Amino acid sequence: MRELLKEKSLWASTLICFAAFLAGFPFYQIEIPLGEGSFVKLYQAALDTQVVVFLLPIAAVLPMGAIYVKESSSGFLRLYISRISHMAYIRRKTLQIYASGFLPFFLAGCAALLLSFLLVYPLEVQGGMPWEELLKACRFLLRISLLGGVLAEVSGIFAAAFCNYYMTYGLPFVCYYLLIILKERYFTKMYAMYPAEWLKCEQDWGVDGLGIWVFFAFFSAAALLFHGLLLYNRLREI
Repeated sequence: MRELLKEKSLWASTLICFAAFLAGFPFYQIEIPLGEGSFVKLYQAALDTQVVVFLLPIAAVLPMGAIYVKESSSGFLRLYISRISHMAYIRRKTLQIYASGFLPFFLAGCAALLLSFLLVYPLEVQGGMPWEELLKACRFLLRISLLGGVLAEVSGIFAAAFCNYYMTYGLPFVCYYLLIILKERYFTKMYAMYPAEWLKCEQDWGVDGLGIWVFFAFFSAAALLFHGLLLYNRLREI
């Protein structure tokens, strides 16, 4: 984790995500006095924008998606492997890459929530904290962050498969928008293949939306495993 936190690209991606949340924040809806819980409603409106949906495949892959390409092309990988085992390297890099897609959205979302609370909550009619709405907004942010982690891992898969920067950064973007196009134009009833639905969770995902969390858990595990297998095959050549 310490190695990841030193990556300037991680913080650059976090700033991009924070700017996207701010861009979607509906400042025009602020009319004093505000109703109880307005800071949460305005915050969730900032998360639920097309800007966030379209930013995901870009911001998620920037921090460490191409780290294997970078390390293998520079010769650093051979030195790195001489100091730790192959399995230790695979565990470290797969988890780092997943975290590099998860953290920018999560950190930016937490900062945006804090800013919304500090600026908007004092303008509300004083009442109790809207815990149910706050929990709903936090679940929305968690789904955004998990999708960021999966997309980062997909970029790591393409990096290990092709050892090419263009493929690493470009193919997750292409796959993501291909799903959007296919769903909107050809398979309109297949909401489970629609990235925006993964975030909003408006359709039937089972009792209390449990299905969406199973969905994220499965694809996260599958992406981590497949990425690890590809890295293992690559490291056998070193």
